[in-house]
Amino acid sequence: MEGTLLGRGWQVAAVEGLIEGDRPDPAHVHAILVDAASVDTNSVSAWLNAEGKKLEIPLVMAPDLAHAEGLAVELEAEEIPEVSGGRNIVRFWGVRGSIPSPGPDTAFYGGNTSCVELCVDGQLIILDAGSGIRTLGMNLMGRAAASKQPLEMYLLISHTHWDHIQGLPFFVPAYVPTNKLHVLGYSAVRHHLAEILAMQMEPTYFPISMDDMPSHPDVHEVDDHFEIGPVKAIAFFTNHPGRCAGFRFETSSGSVAYVSDNEINHDGQATHLPRETAAHLMQRMVDTLHGVRVLIHDAQYTRAEYQSKVGWGHSAVEDAVEMAGAAGVERLVLFHHDPMRTDADLNRIVRTARELAAKHGWSMRVDAAREGMEIHL
Repeated sequence: MEGTLLGRGWQVAAVEGLIEGDRPDPAHVHAILVDAASVDTNSVSAWLNAEGKKLEIPLVMAPDLAHAEGLAVELEAEEIPEVSGGRNIVRFWGVRGSIPSPGPDTAFYGGNTSCVELCVDGQLIILDAGSGIRTLGMNLMGRAAASKQPLEMYLLISHTHWDHIQGLPFFVPAYVPTNKLHVLGYSAVRHHLAEILAMQMEPTYFPISMDDMPSHPDVHEVDDHFEIGPVKAIAFFTNHPGRCAGFRFETSSGSVAYVSDNEINHDGQATHLPRETAAHLMQRMVDTLHGVRVLIHDAQYTRAEYQSKVGWGHSAVEDAVEMAGAAGVERLVLFHHDPMRTDADLNRIVRTARELAAKHGWSMRVDAAREGMEIHL
């Protein structure tokens, strides 16, 4: 329930129980939402009666997530952005880094590895082919059946670490001969992309080769600037082992940037870009991402965790927030969650990140990416 409210942009103060004598200030709290599946009504009654005076704000016993969502809609202030409206859409199908992490502790935010869909200006653009692309593929098959039209898809690969390509063999639309799949990669990051992608589908690893996919995917390497239909895009280096690309897309309703794996550090050289200092890398990222409407950025660690993981190629949440704030980003989506991170952990991270943005006076909205999340531009 906490995650449901956080996902709508709410500030949430989560507690595990109702403490006698602890009444929230009505000037700062819109409502008290009690998880009725975990807290019994007798304890709520005892808490209410202990004060001997009427509670001045609504208290709702919510038995499930639908009731929590309904409460949010009823009480929502006009200035909180709605995740609806607009024909250009960003959808999240895989949000984890490193390895899939399914289970009850990751069910809200999701456990699949990197895959994001952009439906923008009539183009279907897929960012990375982690395990999340399998579910996207099944969804696309349903859309194609409804429209009775074949699919034309552009799949951009940021880099070829397994958590960004492991879902490609299970992408059902690639097995339909009338569909067309274009696979694109940044030429300055990795040459011979076709051969690398085909390796994971050799008989040693998979029963069907990439050449046997009925859609016959074509693989291209793009330069710094390229176009997908009317969508203008740029590719740029990020600070990650083995070379990695980020992408910025200009659409008719604003810009979207995807920086799935990037290490923001503060001392000496940029770990994986030897000709750039950390300060130069930071400024280049700020310049490249300036004014982006939606930034999807690596935030795998907290700053405390990062101290023992320098050089691993991922950013601290706090650094991602500060870089995005300096770039004047409108909305930051924290991405590439650590596989050990539970839903409760991510809820805390969202609260901390929003507090940091508010402390700096930035109006930027901050969210954590979750599977099924949509952003309408």
